[in-house]
Amino acid sequence: MKITLVSSCGLVLEQDGQTLLIDALNKQYRCYYGLPPETFVRMLSGEPPYDAVCGILFTHAHPDHYSASRTEQLRAACAAVVLPQPDTPERLNVQLGPFAVECSRFPHIPVPGLEEIAHAVYWISAAGKSVYVTADAQIDTTRHRAILRGRRADAAFWNGQYLSHPETRELLLEAAEKNFIYHIPVDEKDACGIRRKCERNMARFGADLPGVSLLEQYPSVL
Repeated sequence: MKITLVSSCGLVLEQDGQTLLIDALNKQYRCYYGLPPETFVRMLSGEPPYDAVCGILFTHAHPDHYSASRTEQLRAACAAVVLPQPDTPERLNVQLGPFAVECSRFPHIPVPGLEEIAHAVYWISAAGKSVYVTADAQIDTTRHRAILRGRRADAAFWNGQYLSHPETRELLLEAAEKNFIYHIPVDEKDACGIRRKCERNMARFGADLPGVSLLEQYPSVL
């Protein structure tokens, strides 16, 4: 399985010639960088690896993770779009091409000034590899462990907040072979202070976090 970061929180998974998008159809929002317009043009044109998109997943509908207009434009090329709603079941299992997708409802971390919104995390497996995507999941190690059920992913993606607490740093080591802190601003001014906080936490705790790294911009990671 190949995984590529295409925006601050947008992931592209490739397996057996098919592609799955996760929070990839977003736009610039506050300090978070969105999917570049040229990449979206490639998606619309069906250029590889976007010539066989088998599914579009979203963790939630905040604009730094989701664009309704971009989703509608790409929907014609894809049979399945999963966006959590208030009535989405607590657990939802779907098969999208070679990807077995487990969608689990999980509260969004509380944000002052923003209303509560339907949010989910994903366990995705294909060809013997597995990925855990948590986006803006609230700090709740008990709930994560219930979803993981003792499983260990090949790769997991976490918000920077998960570096700030002893219990969540311990969770990272349990959850995956490789853990990536993503959804990190790349603006050098870093007005939100998120990148600086992530870098400070890695400098302080990184020696005790083997397999954990910051994922800032556009690399393939698995």
